[in-house]
Amino acid sequence: MRLKLEKLHLDLRRSIERIDLHGTVYFYGPIGSGKSSIGRLIDYCLGGSYEWTPALQAEMVSAALELSINDVPLTLHRNKDSNQVVATWQEGNETLQVIIPAKTGTNEVLPESGVTVLSDLLFYLAKEEAPHVRRRKGRPDERLERLSFRDLFRYCYLDQTGMDSVFFRLDSDNHAIRAKSVDALRYILGYRTELVAEMESRLQEVREQRLALVSGAQALSKALLDAGLDDINAYDLKIESTKAEIDRARVAAEMARQQRAPAPHAVEQLREQARRLAQEQIALEQASLDIDYRIVELERHTNELQMLSVRFQRTATARMILGGVDFSSCPRCTQTLPKREVGLCLVCGQPEHITEAVGVLDQTVVNEDLRARHAELKETLTRMRAQKRAVVLRAEEITSERSATDRALDIRMKEYDSAFLSQALQHERNLARLEQRLDAMLRYRKLPDVLRDQLAQAEALKSDEAELRTALESAKKMAFSDRKNIELLGELFLDCLLRAKFPDVRPSYRVEIDPATFYPRIPLGSDDAIVVLSFDNAGSGGMMALFKTCFALALHRVCARSGESRLPPLLIIDTPTKNVSSVENPEVIASFYRLVYELATKELVKTQFVIIDNEFNAVPEDILLSMRIRHLVKGDPKNPPLIPYLEGNFS
Repeated sequence: MRLKLEKLHLDLRRSIERIDLHGTVYFYGPIGSGKSSIGRLIDYCLGGSYEWTPALQAEMVSAALELSINDVPLTLHRNKDSNQVVATWQEGNETLQVIIPAKTGTNEVLPESGVTVLSDLLFYLAKEEAPHVRRRKGRPDERLERLSFRDLFRYCYLDQTGMDSVFFRLDSDNHAIRAKSVDALRYILGYRTELVAEMESRLQEVREQRLALVSGAQALSKALLDAGLDDINAYDLKIESTKAEIDRARVAAEMARQQRAPAPHAVEQLREQARRLAQEQIALEQASLDIDYRIVELERHTNELQMLSVRFQRTATARMILGGVDFSSCPRCTQTLPKREVGLCLVCGQPEHITEAVGVLDQTVVNEDLRARHAELKETLTRMRAQKRAVVLRAEEITSERSATDRALDIRMKEYDSAFLSQALQHERNLARLEQRLDAMLRYRKLPDVLRDQLAQAEALKSDEAELRTALESAKKMAFSDRKNIELLGELFLDCLLRAKFPDVRPSYRVEIDPATFYPRIPLGSDDAIVVLSFDNAGSGGMMALFKTCFALALHRVCARSGESRLPPLLIIDTPTKNVSSVENPEVIASFYRLVYELATKELVKTQFVIIDNEFNAVPEDILLSMRIRHLVKGDPKNPPLIPYLEGNFS
């Protein structure tokens, strides 16, 4: 990824500041002038976090960074305390803009691109795949995990707060963070021992698959030989012969069916009699149901006549009793009845219509009529029950007669079908046997094809195995070269320390870097020396910062020599000489900056440097380096600080 910084725009409450970052830039000035905030704002626009200084907390509105990714112009605009970045870039004659999360995202912001966060966008514009490393290696839940731009940018921005504390998180107490840093270094250095192990595992898997196929093919070939399937042409002739036998068996069975004589007359008579008896039995069952329904209806009419007789007698008796009563009080509420005219009812006051029951309404006539009707219904019920008994008896006779007819018909049919069935069953059994044999032969016929497929797969796997062996040998050579990169990193790290005149480091020493942790150690003395120099005891303050900066310079030198742009060619160094006095240690400071300037003009000529320090260290006369210099001083109009109008009053 070719990344170049162009400008930093700082939107303040009372002004807009523009800081030129093109080429090599040197910012210096006293404490509180805002020089370190420049590096932090660059990091903030690239997705980092920032705890604002009081001045920026009071005055800052937003920041924007102009840069280019593989020659694609890009502007990243981020408001203060925002988790999102507004990215604007140019594609041909079209200007594109998206609002994208700085670190964590779930949805794609560019369709079908996989871009969900700012890191993805930077790799997308660089037209590079985001680097992936294997996590939880050798475990069932092994997976590929993506490295972000922030994991790589950690080796490009040497911030002031971390210069003398955690070294690139390689010594972090958090295992996940430390492992991520190791993975990033592993990717930067192109360390491919994992690739070798993965290819060896894949080669073993392919070899086992091939041997399993070969073994299965040998066993199947022996089984086919024992079953007579070694000659496919002869086996195909057997299949055709079996098909011809099946055709002949079908013809014979069909002819046997056609030769069956018609049934004798006695059997037909029995069949007709059985059908007639069945129909009569059904009719009797229906008649029995109809009689039952009629009996129920007659019994209901009888009960109704009885209740009607009782009600009529009660009404006549009540009329007879009440007809001669002289009411003086209301029979309901017991109040005295008013005087009524003659001919009116004493109770209701309506004209009286008391008629005598004579003729057909006479009680005697009605009672005689009811008795006659009741007798008729009783006689009808008696006849219906007698008819029901007759129907039941006839149904029993029909059932017995039908059973006898069915037995006789069965006997006659068995006597007739015995010879025919014997011959027909023989034909059917022969046909079924031949069809089963053909089905088995057709299934076995597929086995030679399976054998050929297995042999073809084994041959293809043999070719894959040969290719994997070749690739494995190449990967092993590359892994050896990768180890050369680790050794080169140690050599260049020692070279940087010596050229910077780091105390207690001599040319006879060597740097040991463990490939599992990438943690450098420098034995002070012989190889088995007990005292070692490392990130843990490099000293305090400026010594630790110089030690870390030399390691980052060595890492960038390795990338420059390999010719692979695995690390962005950018190095922001914030106060590498803090706590190192130019009065007390002038030789160390002069040597360190000579090292930086020499690298910027030679090995790291394609790397962009942004240097931030308390004091300015001029480029030696024998080094030709063009550099932008900005002095930040509070209260100096010619050299204004980052926020020029602010003099410490935040109200």
